[in-house]
Amino acid sequence: MTGSVEVVADKEDDSRTADVESIGEGIRRERLRRGLTLAQLAAQVNLTVSALSQIERGASDPSISSLRRIAGAFDMPMFQFMVGTAQREIVVRRDRRTKLNFPDRELEYELVSADTSGEFEVLSLTLAPGGSTGATPNTHASEECAVVLSGDVVAEVAGQTYNLAVGDSIKIHRELPHRFLNESSLAADVLIIISPPTF
Repeated sequence: MTGSVEVVADKEDDSRTADVESIGEGIRRERLRRGLTLAQLAAQVNLTVSALSQIERGASDPSISSLRRIAGAFDMPMFQFMVGTAQREIVVRRDRRTKLNFPDRELEYELVSADTSGEFEVLSLTLAPGGSTGATPNTHASEECAVVLSGDVVAEVAGQTYNLAVGDSIKIHRELPHRFLNESSLAADVLIIISPPTF
């Protein structure tokens, strides 16, 4: 999967800004916490030392595939790079969600749940017309349930195609390759519950 990442945080909320660090800072913090050098982590995630260094310094936006590999190496969800491990408020106002934008694929993820700790996480996915969650289906070690809130979505799961309309849901078992597509002319919104958190 390709596409650059843009982290969006509300700068006017001081407590939120303090909790939400850039992806690069979060990756560096976790790497150092585990006592890994740039070269050691780069080798694990199939990146050059230069590319990983640029990501950590915020000089380069990671692709979603790179971000998944890094998160996988740490065995932690991608959103944890942004929300950190500090305890957060249990209520998340709609305009205060942590966001991941992937402009090249015209989609945006928002973390609906307060954090990525515990047994599950809840994400909101907005797919622009023609948008998809990846060029090819991907797998992860979690179960997932997705509910279409608006628009029409095509779910590809393990080689099968499912057309989903508003109110329809789909459960995806762990390790099954899947992706979501919006083949319509209108944006679509999907609520996704993932257990355990991996995104």
